[in-house]
Amino acid sequence: MKKRDLSRRRSRRGFTLVEMLVVISIIGILVALLMPAIFIARESARKTRCQNNLRQIGIGLTAKATEAGRYCTGAFDWLNDGAVTEIGWVADLVNSEIAVGQMLCTSNDNRVSAAYGALLSADPASIGSLQGCVNVYGSQGRTAPDGSPIVNPCRTILDGNIAPGENRRILVEEKILKKHYNTNYTASWFLVRGGLRLRKNGNPQPAVNGCDTSIYSRNVTNGPLRQGDLDRAAISASFVPFLADGGGVGQVLPENIGNFPSGTGMAVTYTPGPVRRDTMEVPTFGNNTPRSQWWGVWALGTRQDYRPFAPLHRGSTMVLFGDGSVRAVQDQNGDALINTGFSPVGGFADDLQELHHEEMATLYSIYDRDAMERN
Repeated sequence: MKKRDLSRRRSRRGFTLVEMLVVISIIGILVALLMPAIFIARESARKTRCQNNLRQIGIGLTAKATEAGRYCTGAFDWLNDGAVTEIGWVADLVNSEIAVGQMLCTSNDNRVSAAYGALLSADPASIGSLQGCVNVYGSQGRTAPDGSPIVNPCRTILDGNIAPGENRRILVEEKILKKHYNTNYTASWFLVRGGLRLRKNGNPQPAVNGCDTSIYSRNVTNGPLRQGDLDRAAISASFVPFLADGGGVGQVLPENIGNFPSGTGMAVTYTPGPVRRDTMEVPTFGNNTPRSQWWGVWALGTRQDYRPFAPLHRGSTMVLFGDGSVRAVQDQNGDALINTGFSPVGGFADDLQELHHEEMATLYSIYDRDAMERN
């Protein structure tokens, strides 16, 4: 009887401590082996979604060019381009029933466009003073078929002198964000500015005196890219960038808006354009500088500043090109910046040129064939 009880107790014996540790160790090893694969699969899915977003946006921009001659009406930027529900590539697509605000890159922690900084916080009087240079008000109010008034929210803010605060936040949230006017993709300077207007002395030529003369503004450029401009360019449309994953501006949302809490990062609206390779500043020249002296500075000594294009997908950034294709551009040295030929200034880790003009338009102009042949 005792032998039978002893045998029964032995048969009910559980795992020993050593056995448990062995099992736990095996499980830990399996998890460690599987986690990278799961991470890669998840990131691959996000990358594919980002590619699809950009392709869909590209179809919309091409349709805009076919209809109106230009790929867009400008940047999604209230202070530099105008009322954001009527002007800019985001407004163009949203008003064509393409919900851009639902097409965010999910790999990007910058979930809101930097345009929301001004929409929420800029002083109405300061914004209104730009009207002679930028259409910050937008169109006049009109009446809907049901008799209700339609007034764009930018005009509402300015006409009502609505200061930053809760009332303005609600207006921006309800009339702009929830209507899908948002993006975390960054436009290229070529898409929203086209090209530079230069004086005979090599300095930017303003269209309107007294307005902004920086190359970031519309005032010294040809305006948003036309389909005809791309057709006559000295470089194929398949190398002219339109949009890419947007890097941060070092700013965050000052308050909650929609599903985005305060502190959410904001993505750059568009790239700065061409700057000097050695100083990252825009070239300037004396009033009587001949072309023989300034042309080489623009053509050979500048590059497009693509630092706002963020390599979010395991070291690469997804770029939409003028022919509608979407390709990855690699950050080869891991400094989270795409270097088109700059010295190690402006945050670059070194002078490694990660992108050449044969791969993507990196020079000051897409029309200057001599510049392309000399680089």
